[in-house]
Amino acid sequence: MAIVSTDEATHANLAAALKPLKRTDVTQLVVDRLRTLLEQEVLTPGSKLPPEPEMSKLLGISRPSLRQAYKALSILGILRAVPGDGTYISESTSNILSVPLTFLMLMRRIGLQEVFEFRMMLESSMARLAATRASEDEIREMTAEIESMTAGLRVGDSDRYRTSEYQFHTSIAKAAHNHLLLEIIHIVGGILWEARRALHNLVTDLDADLAQHRAILMGIAEHHPEKAATAMREHLESALNLARTKGVI
Repeated sequence: MAIVSTDEATHANLAAALKPLKRTDVTQLVVDRLRTLLEQEVLTPGSKLPPEPEMSKLLGISRPSLRQAYKALSILGILRAVPGDGTYISESTSNILSVPLTFLMLMRRIGLQEVFEFRMMLESSMARLAATRASEDEIREMTAEIESMTAGLRVGDSDRYRTSEYQFHTSIAKAAHNHLLLEIIHIVGGILWEARRALHNLVTDLDADLAQHRAILMGIAEHHPEKAATAMREHLESALNLARTKGVI
C-alpha cells in the first residue's frame, strides 16, 4: 500500500475543496477562501500551502494575484513565508490583529485612558477567572515572577522589574484558561509595552507597586475571585491616576 504524506493529503483535500475564483477583488476572495478552509479544518495552523503554481491553478488566478493576496495575509500575520521552503499558515496568533488595531487606535484617536479603562475591565475579569482556574504550577509561575520583581527592585534593575511585571500579567492571562481573552491581552499588551515603559519611569514608589502585585497574587493563590479582581482593578486604577498626575494622559 502506498504511503501518502501529510502534504500530499493536504493538497488532495485542497483540490477537493477549492474551486476557481471569480475575477472581482482577487485578494479579498483569496482571504475569504483561506478563512473558509480554516473553518472547515482543511487547513490548520502550521499547514504548508501547495507551491504557488499549484495553488494559483487550484484557485484559477494568476501567480501575481496570488502573491498579492499572500503579501496581505503575511502583513496580517496569518501566513508565514519560509525562504527556500514554502508558505505556511502561521501558528503564532499574537500579531494577527496588532497592525489593524494600531491603525484603529490612530484613526479613531483612541487614547491611552480608554485603553487603560479597557484593561481594567479585561484584566480584572482575568484575575477573577485565574483565581478560580489557576493550577498550582501556574501559581508557582506567578510567584516566581513576583520574586523576580522583588530581586530587581532590591538591586535597582528596573528592566528586570518591568519585564517580570509584564510576565506576571501574562501568567494571569494564561491561568484564566480562556484563549480569546489571552489573545486579546497579548494584542493590547503589545500596544501598551512602550507606554508601560514610559510610565514605569514615572513610578516613584516601587515598593507600593510591588505590594499591589503581591495582593493580586494573594487573591489568586487563595482562590478568592473577588479579592483577586479587586486587587487588579485597584492596581490599574493606581497606574491610570499616576498617568493623569504626570500628564501622560
